[in-house]
Amino acid sequence: MFKLTDISRVTIISTAETALKKLKNAKVGVYNCKKDGAKLIFSIKDKDLKKVFAIFSKPCYNISVESSRRKSLLSRATARIGLIIGAAAFICIAAVSNAFVFRIEVSGSGSYLSADVRRILHEQGFSQYKAFRSLDIPAAEGKILALPSVTFCNIEKHGSVLKVDVQVDEELDDTAKRTNLFADKSGVVKKIVAICGTAAVEVNSAVNAGDPIIYAYTVVGDSRTDCIAVGFAEIECKGSYEYSAATESDAALKAAYSKANLYSDEVISRTHTVTATENGVIYNIEFTYLQKLSINME
Repeated sequence: MFKLTDISRVTIISTAETALKKLKNAKVGVYNCKKDGAKLIFSIKDKDLKKVFAIFSKPCYNISVESSRRKSLLSRATARIGLIIGAAAFICIAAVSNAFVFRIEVSGSGSYLSADVRRILHEQGFSQYKAFRSLDIPAAEGKILALPSVTFCNIEKHGSVLKVDVQVDEELDDTAKRTNLFADKSGVVKKIVAICGTAAVEVNSAVNAGDPIIYAYTVVGDSRTDCIAVGFAEIECKGSYEYSAATESDAALKAAYSKANLYSDEVISRTHTVTATENGVIYNIEFTYLQKLSINME
């Protein structure tokens, strides 16, 4: 049994009698013989091709062969192997490239905030060496919108480029404070959030009045760039005062404690001692409170 795909079609210049006699003597099976003028056309198995070329090797026979379908497909595939490999490689490279972002473009009227935008993107998971899906786009857009004067932000991926459109209100930008955030009281930092800029201290750090809390610059890699400081902090502070009363009583203590609210709306704790005087008593109150401060958060 043989398959049609194993058969080749041969054409030679010869009489049918001479050609068939030679093929018979060489024990080559012949199929579908046909005369076409001086040409004899017939089919043989692919395995007998070498024998046929040997039999009709003289130039006078002018032999030609139409390869079998199997050989033809193999030949075309072999000839195009470079193209096939190249196409496969291109598809793989394109797929890998599309999964990563290798460049950031910040455009729009807020393009001058490029350093802050890049910092926020890195804080939200962006990296040139991670898959794009690691970036939290909604969170990044929210933080960028919190930058001074920013009124619009849109983040889109185009191939291997991350495009960030940032628009600002120039009139609002004129009111922004372009300085560091400084502590106005001495105490211990309990919370600090630097939306834009660089935190100068850590939580639970002690600070004095006048110390910087948020610097008006940002750092990306080894590069430092000036920017607008945006953020807030909470400092736990201590205070004390005296309260005079005619006599010591629960009502007098309540009144003494309530005076702490004049110093802060965020009183954490109060303690007291009582000292007798000629005119009554003096409550010595010590209290702790949270001092809140911010910059460019209006």
